Amino acid sequence: MAGARLTFDERKLVLKWYFKYENINEVQRQWRNEYQTEPPTRLTIRRIRNKFEADGCVTDVHQKRSGRPVTVTSAANSRHVLEQFNRSPQKSVRQCARETGVSRSSVRRILKTVKWKCYIPRLLHALNEDDPDRRMEYCEWFNNMVTNDDEFAEMIVWSDEAQFKLNGTVNRHNCVYWAAQNPHVHVDKAVNLAGVNVWCGLSYRGLIGPFFFDDTVTGEVYLQMLQTSVLPAIRDLYGDGRFYFQQDGAPPHYHNRVRAYLDENVPGRWIGRRGAVEYPPRSPDLTPLDFYLWGTLKDVVYRQKPRTLDELREFIVHACANIQLNTLQAVVRDAVRRHRLCVDVNGEHFEHLQ
Repeated sequence: MAGARLTFDERKLVLKWYFKYENINEVQRQWRNEYQTEPPTRLTIRRIRNKFEADGCVTDVHQKRSGRPVTVTSAANSRHVLEQFNRSPQKSVRQCARETGVSRSSVRRILKTVKWKCYIPRLLHALNEDDPDRRMEYCEWFNNMVTNDDEFAEMIVWSDEAQFKLNGTVNRHNCVYWAAQNPHVHVDKAVNLAGVNVWCGLSYRGLIGPFFFDDTVTGEVYLQMLQTSVLPAIRDLYGDGRFYFQQDGAPPHYHNRVRAYLDENVPGRWIGRRGAVEYPPRSPDLTPLDFYLWGTLKDVVYRQKPRTLDELREFIVHACANIQLNTLQAVVRDAVRRHRLCVDVNGEHFEHLQ
C-alpha cells in the first residue's frame, strides 16, 4: 500500500477506526480484515488524524511536494517551448525547461506531439575544389573492378594509422539538434595529436595488426614497419592469393623509398598517392578504418580508462582481437556500398544523406 493515494472513503474509514480504537496497529488490523491488502503506513494514518484535527477534513493528507511544480502541455506552453527551439535548435531539453519553467517531461511531450526528433550531427571532412573529381575517378575504377569480379573487394587490405591517448573520449551524444525533419547538420572533426601511434589493416579475411610505432611515424619508420610486420602479416593471411594494398596520402606513405618498395613487392596492386591506383585525398568516408574501425576501437578502449601507455596498448590489442570476422565482412560490404553512393552524388559528401 506504500505510495498509493487513498480515496476519500478510505480516509474516512481510517479516521473512524482511529477514533474508535485509538490505536494505529488496530487500524491497520481492521484494514486487513476489510480490504485484504496491505494497510496504509503508520505515517499516513497519523497524517489523516492530524489533517482532521487541524482542518476538520481529510481531503488531502499529503504534504506539499518539493521540486519543480507540475506543468501541463497547454497550447501556450507548447508555443513557448517551440519558439525556444526555433530560435535555438541546439538547445538541450534541460536548458529549455529551465528557461521556460515547463518541466522536462512536458517539454519532451510537446516535442513528441509535433513529431520533432533529436538528431546527432555527423562529423564530415572538408573537400577541396577538385576533390570530387578525384573521388569520382577512383570510385568509378573501384566499381568497375567489383562489377568485373564479385570477389574484388575481398582482395583489398585497407590500412591506416591512428593516435590513441590516455584521456581520450569519443562522445557526440551531448551535441544535438532538434527539428521536425533531419537538418543534416555537421560539426568539424578535431585532430588529437597525443598518445600512441597504431597501424591496422582491415580486410574481408580478417584484421591485420595492431602494430605500434615506438617513434614518430616518418617515411623510414613506416618503411621498416612495412618490411618487418605489415607485408609479412598480409602474406600470412592471403598465402599465394592476390591482394591489393591500400593506404592514404599521408607524408610517410608518400616517401620515395616507400613507393619504390610497394612498386617492387605489390606491383600494379597498391592504392595510394602516386600508386598504381591513385587514392583520392580527404576521403575517410571510403576506407573502413576511418568510418568503422578507429571509432569502434576508441569507444571500447576509452571506456576502460587506461592509466598507463602499457595498459593503453594492451586494451587496443584486446579490442582488436574481439572483433568478429563476420563484422569485418559486413564492413567490407558497406565499403562497396559507399563507393557506389559516392558516384551517385558525383564525388561529394554522402554520409549525412544515409
